[in-house]
Amino acid sequence: MENDVTTPEQILCGVLADLFAIPQVRPQDGFVRLGGDSIIAVQVVGAARRAGLALTVRDVLTQPDVASLAATARPLAPARRSGQDDGIGPIRPTPIMHWLRERGGPADSYYQFLVVRTPAELTEEAAHSVLQAVLDRHDMLRLHTVDGVPHTRAAGTVRAEDCLLRVRTDGADTAGEVERAGEVEREVHAARDRLSTADGVLLQAVWFDAGPARPGCLALVVNHLVVDGISWRVLTGDLAQAWAAVTAGRAPRLDPVPTSFRRWSELLAAEAADDRSAAELPYWSEVLRPGADTLGRRPLDPARDHEDLAAHLALSLPAATVGPLLTSVPERLGADTNELLLTGLALALARWPVCGPSLLVDLEGHGREEIPAEADLSRTVGWFTTLFPTRFTLDGLDAPDAAHGGPTIALALRRTKEQLRAIPRKGLGYGLLRHLDPYARQVLAATDPAQLGFNYLGRFGAAADADWQLLPEYGARLDAPGPGMPMAHPVEVNAFVLDSADGPVLHAVWAWAPGVLDEPQVRALAESWFRMLAALVAHADRPDAGAAVAADLTLSTIDQDELDDLAASLDVL
Repeated sequence: MENDVTTPEQILCGVLADLFAIPQVRPQDGFVRLGGDSIIAVQVVGAARRAGLALTVRDVLTQPDVASLAATARPLAPARRSGQDDGIGPIRPTPIMHWLRERGGPADSYYQFLVVRTPAELTEEAAHSVLQAVLDRHDMLRLHTVDGVPHTRAAGTVRAEDCLLRVRTDGADTAGEVERAGEVEREVHAARDRLSTADGVLLQAVWFDAGPARPGCLALVVNHLVVDGISWRVLTGDLAQAWAAVTAGRAPRLDPVPTSFRRWSELLAAEAADDRSAAELPYWSEVLRPGADTLGRRPLDPARDHEDLAAHLALSLPAATVGPLLTSVPERLGADTNELLLTGLALALARWPVCGPSLLVDLEGHGREEIPAEADLSRTVGWFTTLFPTRFTLDGLDAPDAAHGGPTIALALRRTKEQLRAIPRKGLGYGLLRHLDPYARQVLAATDPAQLGFNYLGRFGAAADADWQLLPEYGARLDAPGPGMPMAHPVEVNAFVLDSADGPVLHAVWAWAPGVLDEPQVRALAESWFRMLAALVAHADRPDAGAAVAADLTLSTIDQDELDDLAASLDVL
């Protein structure tokens, strides 16, 4: 009789094939080679856990191929997979919530939105059933504030009928698509204005019903307090799962959420009081100690530099460059996607006349770290973002050879890898100290602010003609504050990769304060960044490509200076 036992290797091949929307993944395929990043790694860990396998994000990112990853997987004890943390009750404000409060401005209109395609067969009753399943599954969508303290309410307390607005667009032809995009934008802004944390209105949905013969679209407008980039992946997947149940005549039963946001807020509070967080204070003080170089004509002014008054520039890097940048180049250069993107940014900043010899930059991370290891946040909807500073030293990175993929690329890559890998716990500790530790808060709050904000949101699939998937032509903003919100930085860039028919495309949205910087200045930096990313791809093809750092090696006794000396001696030989 044929053995039909599913092995860890087969499970992981199936998980990766689903995540990357490809027909088959082989045991010899590598996660990075497929185009994976840390955000997708979180999803791999969650899917593996649901299949009974215990992995860590580090396992996914460091194992060379699926077979090796499967060998590290451990059976997950049934007790860890049973039951569900309902997450109902008061929420301890997390570091990113404190950060938002310190910025001032109207938190009710600090929102994110995206637009997904809806099936032509969707009815209003079915739309209510699908949305209700999502509202009942994810406790943070039922948040409200009581005397300024966030609380989550029980399932059923928020009704889909109160959250969904139906707009009929029957008969809209191709020529009317531009008009419909304008209508979507108007309705999104109106939905934003209906959000209220005090009233418990954290989500508003607008269904643009194109009639029974054509797919429509659904705009989801959610207060940023309860959603982030990974949350959107969870929500769109759950919409599709709920719809599949409804069309099959079943009541939607969405997958459980193993660790609630409420539980996570408690874990963060405990982590902030731990000695290892306090031990990081000298590191963060040193990063901030030299101060911040001011960009542009004047310092940022919270009284007049508001997010809704910011200027914007959107650019895209085509698949011909982005494809290798996500797959073969990380493998060839021993770097992950974020390290490559930031290396390109450092090279561009070194060529930017506005910038000095160094620049303090705020980086954003997905924040779903494994403390403790048994916490599974892969299906938790909430705002987990970590925000932390790092300083880019730009001396020597403006040499002309960089534009052609020359040795300066290796210098920049080595600096960036050393810098990012030295950050303790992927920056988690900075927010804990800055916002949850009474003593450290005073020390870190007295420093100069970072001048540039960088956020890489990861890779989003966009299967052609797929219901409940992102429709970029109608817009998607994963950082869209309303009127009156002070800007956090003079210039910011939010980047993400969206799969297209030609392959993955990198989209970058730049925002800046017009009173501080001009459009030609920001455009020069944005275009230079893309040129430097193309130069990294060219550098990867050189026989002397790469920039090994001590963290790449298993020899823990060798430091970076010794490694450089060894590399130099080999060059002489």
